[in-house]
Amino acid sequence: MTDRLLCGWRVRSAVSLPELLEWQGDDRPPDITVQFGEVDDSLPGGRTIGPWLQIDDAGNGLLQLPMAGRFLVRPSGDITIAPQPQASEAEIRLFLLGSVLGLVCHQRGLLPLHASSVVIEGGAVAFCGPSGMGKSTLALRFARRGHAVVSDDVCVLDTGSPVRVRPSFPRLKLWRDAMEDAAVSLEGLEGNRRGAEKFHFIGPHGGVRDTLPLRAIFLLRRAESAESEGIERLSAPLDILAALQAETFRPLVGRALGDAKALFQSRTLIAREVPVYRLKRQADAPPERWLDAIAATGRG
Repeated sequence: MTDRLLCGWRVRSAVSLPELLEWQGDDRPPDITVQFGEVDDSLPGGRTIGPWLQIDDAGNGLLQLPMAGRFLVRPSGDITIAPQPQASEAEIRLFLLGSVLGLVCHQRGLLPLHASSVVIEGGAVAFCGPSGMGKSTLALRFARRGHAVVSDDVCVLDTGSPVRVRPSFPRLKLWRDAMEDAAVSLEGLEGNRRGAEKFHFIGPHGGVRDTLPLRAIFLLRRAESAESEGIERLSAPLDILAALQAETFRPLVGRALGDAKALFQSRTLIAREVPVYRLKRQADAPPERWLDAIAATGRG
């Protein structure tokens, strides 16, 4: 079994994680262990957070995901999975490196954004937005230009000074039409999950091992018309804080774990130190038209 690297953590997993880089650090014990085992369908003393999660007073989390199975996530870093019989390995990994990763971040006091990110001029630039807004598509276009992918969907931040991004993996989840528009062959690519025309694309320039300064955040939004397209830097602190709150990955989990104050402080630090832009574009606008402008702002 080969240990893997995720957000600076040493991961020892019974689930194959080909997206992750191999661990090349010191010989410390694993920070996260993933194993298969029995998981009860309820968490004693747990509070229900939405339709899929329970949290108890010790910070343990139980995720019940119909497509994949039950995941018991302890603050110690021990993760136990009871998979659904019909769940594929890809579906188990999908949730392990998505919802479970978000829970681990909140357990450890880190701020996860719902964002993809790429390397530009030695720093990370993040693309935030609701599902389907084009985060991964923009990351793909930058990857095709030679920029390494830092994260997809969950962008993990260390909110010290400066704010830094903890790299996760160079895999992007992309819809068929986005890949066809970018002239990327689907041959041999792994499907995301049953019933979805979405595929896993591994960035061609390898992953990133070390943390990177966060150079800029772009909030992706739909433009009503060609005249309303453009990039605008947000200046009002309250607008930035509201946007960062909206883009926090699984914010209810953070509040349930009692770190609402820490999350607010992290967002305040980001608002003070990191430029935040709103990028408004039409749904059918070619992504290439914005790449140079994004790269210029990302360089500072």
